Amino acid sequence: MAEIVLTNTGLAAFLEASPELRGPGSRRAADAVLSLLALRGADRATGVPEPTPGLVRRLLVEDLPAFVCAAPEELAAYPAVLRALARRFDGSGRAVEGVIGEAADDFERAMGDPGNLTWPRWYAQLLRADGTDPDDPAAVRAWLARLDGPPVPDGMRRADLMGRTAVADVLLAEALTRAYVRDARQAPPAGPLLTDHDVAQGIGTVAAALLDRWTAAGLAEGLAGDYAHLAPGPDAFPHLVLADALLDEHLDYYGDPAEPLPPPEQEAVPADPEADADLLAAAVEELADEGTYGGEAAHLLYTLYQRGCSAESVARRAAEFEDWPVDPALEDAPVRVPPPGSPAYTTPTAGELARLLGAPGITDADRTRLDGPAHELAAVVDRLAGTGLVFRRGDAFGLTPRGCAAVRYLLAVRGVAVPDAAETAAWDASTLVAAASGWPPAAAGRALGEWLRALEAPPGDGDEQAWTQLLGAVGRVNAGTSDAAATRGLLAVLDLAEAPAGALRHALADPVTGARAEAALRARGEDVDPRLVPPAARALAVLDGLPGKRGPLESRRTAFDAAAARWPGGSAALVAAMTAADPHETARVLGPLGIGPAGPVGRVSPP
Repeated sequence: MAEIVLTNTGLAAFLEASPELRGPGSRRAADAVLSLLALRGADRATGVPEPTPGLVRRLLVEDLPAFVCAAPEELAAYPAVLRALARRFDGSGRAVEGVIGEAADDFERAMGDPGNLTWPRWYAQLLRADGTDPDDPAAVRAWLARLDGPPVPDGMRRADLMGRTAVADVLLAEALTRAYVRDARQAPPAGPLLTDHDVAQGIGTVAAALLDRWTAAGLAEGLAGDYAHLAPGPDAFPHLVLADALLDEHLDYYGDPAEPLPPPEQEAVPADPEADADLLAAAVEELADEGTYGGEAAHLLYTLYQRGCSAESVARRAAEFEDWPVDPALEDAPVRVPPPGSPAYTTPTAGELARLLGAPGITDADRTRLDGPAHELAAVVDRLAGTGLVFRRGDAFGLTPRGCAAVRYLLAVRGVAVPDAAETAAWDASTLVAAASGWPPAAAGRALGEWLRALEAPPGDGDEQAWTQLLGAVGRVNAGTSDAAATRGLLAVLDLAEAPAGALRHALADPVTGARAEAALRARGEDVDPRLVPPAARALAVLDGLPGKRGPLESRRTAFDAAAARWPGGSAALVAAMTAADPHETARVLGPLGIGPAGPVGRVSPP
């Protein structure tokens, strides 16, 4: 069927009039260009599809990279075909020439982007590299028969190729269907692109025939038939349902899949991440309708990875699910994993709960109220632990190294950025600080420490330079935005006592980090000229030191009044300095006290 569909695009006449395009590679390029332009609705009144700027850009950066395989040395044939075609149309030719030039780099980049590979395009590349004639269907089938399994490009996953193939199949089927309907409503002078007989064979059959022409003869047919195992489809990836759920979790947390998660604290062990992902997906599906917390299984897996794969507390998580107040400073704090013991779950004592939750008033009665939810959540964790990818010891639970690798795979397959420690250690300071601002403190502190250690080599000035870059990035990244306070929060997870004096002295003049650098120098007994520190840095140190989030407003007010009493000019001057340095955090922290940016509102203790 490959030779008899879409035969009225004007290909023969076009090639006859363009002798420079008669080589095999040019003929395939001309067939793909004319066919895709025609399918997209280009006017064929002259016998060949008329290119327009919009159609040409779409062809170069979307359609050809989805449906066509071409060796690097063959890529130039596609713009050449378009230019030869454009010359036939006086009205649009010049504009099309301009688009071809503008899109040339994007076209070559898209054609070489592994993210655009489909199963047919990938196998067509491989068989060409092996010296197989792409125009000989028997040779192509023999080559497929020699493959043991589906190889994948470096850095790619089978699911990546499957997903891109599924999208490309839908796009081509839609283009074919629309072309048929369009021509049925009003047949062009050149005749319809598809006959009723073509469509009766099935749109999928027509699409496969075209892909065979544009990749390798018999390839699409083989991958849909005897060699379907070499191009697994969606049914081979049941775990993608869980991957979608994890993506939803990430979007809830960060809003963008490109926002990276912290690197795991342990080295992932990807024995067989697809198989392990299937195990997790089956467990999550089984738990979906079980009890109060069964539907939280995907959320638990995501939050464990989002913590850098550090261990969590069953009781603390159950308390959060039950809307108990938990000290914000402890929400993501890692917990100690005890040695192996009895597999039965026991809710921690009231004293231990008070420590875990940061709530000194926890009583035995409170522990009794939490006992039921904690046991129910522990049962969910234990079902996940039955996969070997999650563990629970006492009240602590987390991902095993294999589990960490499986969740990382599930996130990555849906496009979530999941760097490992080696990747984050190679980032520049600003990139790391921007990412770490949204990470749990323990994970952020670990990543920053690993970054500093990576930059300490070679010995000498490396330590001071690394700290100077990092402190400078904390002062620069997100400055003036609503995320500035979270970025400054990284100073709390850095041990400034370890920072070289030179880096701290360099930071004294920074309007964000200056006061913290001064405090660190004074703590080690060094003299500092207080005039070097900008007032903005001092105001931010006061602002960030006030009790925030869920802290009692009374303690926040007391702390503010004490700071205002020491501030030159009193409370009004302090509020003004805070507002100038960070209006967003000032409003969040002082607003509940009735203190506004224009000055104190209501009672403020005198300076």
